[in-house]
Amino acid sequence: MKGVKNLKKILVVLLLGLMSFSLFAANEAEGVTDDTVKIGCFQALTGPVAPIGVSMKKGLDAYFNWVNENGGVNGRAIDFIVADDQFNPSKTVVEVKRMVEQDNVFAIVGGLGTPGCLAVMDYLNEGGVPFVYQGSGSSLLAVPPKEYIFTVQPNYLSTEGPIAAKYLVEEKGFDKIAIVYRADDSGKEALEGFKAWLEANGQEDKMVEALPVDPAATSFDNEIIKLLNSGAEAVYLLMFVPQTPNFIKQSADYGYTPLFLGSYPNADPTIIQLAGDASDGFESLAWVDIGDLENPNVQKYYEIYDESFPGELPNAYAAAGFIAAEVFIEALERAGEEPTREKLVEALEGMAGWTGLITPTIAYKPFAEDDDTCRVGIREMYVLKVADGILAKYYDWIELE
Repeated sequence: MKGVKNLKKILVVLLLGLMSFSLFAANEAEGVTDDTVKIGCFQALTGPVAPIGVSMKKGLDAYFNWVNENGGVNGRAIDFIVADDQFNPSKTVVEVKRMVEQDNVFAIVGGLGTPGCLAVMDYLNEGGVPFVYQGSGSSLLAVPPKEYIFTVQPNYLSTEGPIAAKYLVEEKGFDKIAIVYRADDSGKEALEGFKAWLEANGQEDKMVEALPVDPAATSFDNEIIKLLNSGAEAVYLLMFVPQTPNFIKQSADYGYTPLFLGSYPNADPTIIQLAGDASDGFESLAWVDIGDLENPNVQKYYEIYDESFPGELPNAYAAAGFIAAEVFIEALERAGEEPTREKLVEALEGMAGWTGLITPTIAYKPFAEDDDTCRVGIREMYVLKVADGILAKYYDWIELE
């Protein structure tokens, strides 16, 4: 009998050991070891979009380096792998599959570009691999919601378009409003979101003109004449540099000077450089606020960045990378001492109301197939304005209910 009891004890110990090994092996297969958490990212580090990708990577590097220098997350260092996809979605697919299936990354953090993000979105979601922050304003990443895809940047459909309409109607009080939008997916989403807010609030009669423009157009005479005839007092411009400053300058040549409100890719002093005096009074929606150098959080941001890149001033794309890293690290800390992908998702879902050093208020909620906002990170924006050759904060945060 004693021998049987001992045999049972041995079997129990072996079984518990096998279970522990199995759990550890499963966790390690997700990129987590005793000492590290391995995460992946794709950026355009070479090619025509490299200036954006290199800057965004620097923002990610700066925050992850700082985290590692200060002990990591629950004792684990961040092992950060970055693939150069050259802004080519076919290459994005190859690189992301390699990182997931061979490198066994825990998550993908901060991928750049709508084409690449959309190309790997379903693959990552179906594989249960969290994808945190995409350098894209496409609503398709968040609407309909995907359990493992967490957007941060405002999208044009459910965030920026409605906020633009709300600002021009409720805050500025305009009665005749127009939208000029790129004839592509981003522009069409902005138009849809803009119109949806007006209709939902009984203000649809205030939109007097909606004009699509070729994304490659450089001359806008026909559009400006139509705007003049419409009597539009304010124009929401869903277009990017160099089209935006061209449109503003050409409008000034016609003597047409309504309030121009640009989409958030225009929240940059480049508008002033290219449009000159015609940019005076131009306003732009924005969501990254790093202009207040008296703010201790903003000061800390610059200090952290300087530790990795001494003497270099981070641009808006570096700030985007920094924010991607901030959001992920906060969720990883909340996931606890034995993080799993499921725990990370649960942690992200519980971050509603959280703000980082430079990350605006996050709005995630538990996953629900019928809730198109549950994976939308940012639901508020503020307004910048050009005055006397300076682009500065003009109107505080505008929230959507």
